[in-house]
Amino acid sequence: MPPGLDGLRAQRDAQRECEGFGALAERDVVFLRRRWDEEGDEPVVYLMEVGSDGRRIRQVELAEDGTAVRSGPDDWPFNPPIVDLFDPVLSREEISRSEFEDHWTTARQADAES
Repeated sequence: MPPGLDGLRAQRDAQRECEGFGALAERDVVFLRRRWDEEGDEPVVYLMEVGSDGRRIRQVELAEDGTAVRSGPDDWPFNPPIVDLFDPVLSREEISRSEFEDHWTTARQADAES
């Protein structure tokens, strides 16, 4: 195993034993709700439409004050894969297409004035 990858291998092996492993991996599109509350940042919930390669297609950012901002690939400087669809944790973060679309419809565009 190349140096530095053995930890990732061990992590994947452990994931294989978890309920939900790979549950989202065969899907063309997945809708997720993920909370971001890193130290020093305001807590935010991201609703994401993610393709089969783990890259965002569209996203709605929900702030604690109720503000909702939508964005897509044209709004991002780059769009690397952000989720591993084999990750068993993601199966608990899945939401419905209709929930995502409801928020997408009411959110303001990222570059629009408030």
